[in-house]
Amino acid sequence: MGVMLIGVVLSAILYGLAIGQTLYYYSKYPKDPWYLKLLVAITVCFDTIHLILITQTMYHYLITSYYDSTALTEATWGVIIEALPTGVTGALVQCFYAVRVFRLSKKNLILTGVIMVLVVGNAGCGTVWVVLAMSKKSYKDLLDISAMTMTINALSVAADVLISLSLCIIFQRSKTGFRRSDTILTKLTIFFLNTGLATSMCAVGSLISLAVSPNSLVYALWYFCIGRLYTNSLLAALNARNIIRGQTADLDELSPPTVPTSRASSSARTPNISIRIDTMQQCASEMALEQKDAGAMVRPFSLHSLPIS
Repeated sequence: MGVMLIGVVLSAILYGLAIGQTLYYYSKYPKDPWYLKLLVAITVCFDTIHLILITQTMYHYLITSYYDSTALTEATWGVIIEALPTGVTGALVQCFYAVRVFRLSKKNLILTGVIMVLVVGNAGCGTVWVVLAMSKKSYKDLLDISAMTMTINALSVAADVLISLSLCIIFQRSKTGFRRSDTILTKLTIFFLNTGLATSMCAVGSLISLAVSPNSLVYALWYFCIGRLYTNSLLAALNARNIIRGQTADLDELSPPTVPTSRASSSARTPNISIRIDTMQQCASEMALEQKDAGAMVRPFSLHSLPIS
């Protein structure tokens, strides 16, 4: 029970961070589309339900059944039902990232389809696990469906890794040669790699715990936190837009390439994403500075004079 208690405490801390990010999101992005606001509201609601369920579970074991040692071996309804809000939260956030992969990859149906198969498969296995677990009376009985539990974690890891790698590859292939836009893309690559790594490592931790110590509740430490990590990942992605892009266009409005590039950079790779440079003066001064450092002086020019390939 000690490990479960630690998991509840860590989950509560992550919930507090999610609430703070939620308030920040609604105050800073009032013009966001209604479906993004609804997505945030739904994920936070499911996070709240999950925290209530695991808190009730710990209250049952540590307070209500304090003098009943046999109660510690029994699986309560709360510790089983809590898998549902976690699964829904994870599926919603992964679908959000899948849509981004679809848009930024020039509507790559194969890549997006593979991601969605993993997401739907994970959600389906999670639902089946809850139905099967409801018929179990003790934690020892839950070992009978440990293979299903490991499958859920494996599918979650596969989906998170594929989403993160897809976004990172897209961003790296979309560099234009301008320091400003390339810096933004590098920051985006690091950001999405780190957010995907957090949820993936949590699922891997749960998977390893089940494989190494199936008779203990160590896996609960990881599983209690993974839903909260998905919510914080979503909110961090939404709230970081202004910070990462500076004065550039909203990331949700990124479209197939219209960014002017130099002949040298365009011949090496074809950009997949257009990054809007705010003013012609900024671009001109940046290019002038680069060529001045190389020993050549050039006059300011218009963006429209740059060759497009």
